[in-house]
Amino acid sequence: MAIPAKSKYVIDAKPAARAGLTLFCADADFASLWARIVLNEKDVDHARIERVVRDRPHQDLLVINPSLSLPTLADRDAVLYPAGIIAEYLDERYPHPRLLPPDPAARALLRMLMARLERELLPLAQSIVDAPRAAEAKTARKQLAEHIIASCRLFPQRGWCLGLDFSLVDCAWAALLSQLGALQLKLPADPALLRYAQRVLARPSVQSALR
Repeated sequence: MAIPAKSKYVIDAKPAARAGLTLFCADADFASLWARIVLNEKDVDHARIERVVRDRPHQDLLVINPSLSLPTLADRDAVLYPAGIIAEYLDERYPHPRLLPPDPAARALLRMLMARLERELLPLAQSIVDAPRAAEAKTARKQLAEHIIASCRLFPQRGWCLGLDFSLVDCAWAALLSQLGALQLKLPADPALLRYAQRVLARPSVQSALR
């Protein structure tokens, strides 16, 4: 269970009762999109998506997570964030279809790849989308393009990042690759990257999350 953080906002009303699983997320937010894709893969009955405007107080979210960080998952008494924690929790809570490999070494590699996406690539992409004309955006685009080019070795001609099974790290890549047009990156026409992007973006879970 998460330890509540401090917030500059004041709670002025009792929040609505939470029943079942609720994912608080924002539009135009890469981490939120990643979490929504994972949730869609799990096809959880009665799961609720609560859309939140970033940097604006939301009473229910303010009560359970005063930091208002997004995405935040509320499931019974558990309040979880950030996206990587949410992704692993959903896979353990709803084990079908499995999105974590059974082999310990493969799981460790997946966590390394997810950590890099969550700490480096997704924040760079978010900074570009949030302020596309800012001076820093040009540098961010260059850095992000270099990261993606260096990652092309991860994208096989067939299958997914860690083999034949779709995984949590593929969900994260789907969130990033789905917004390449908005990011305005200059990338080489790498055949493996293009085919991987086509496969991952064609998944129903990704298509649903983008709507």
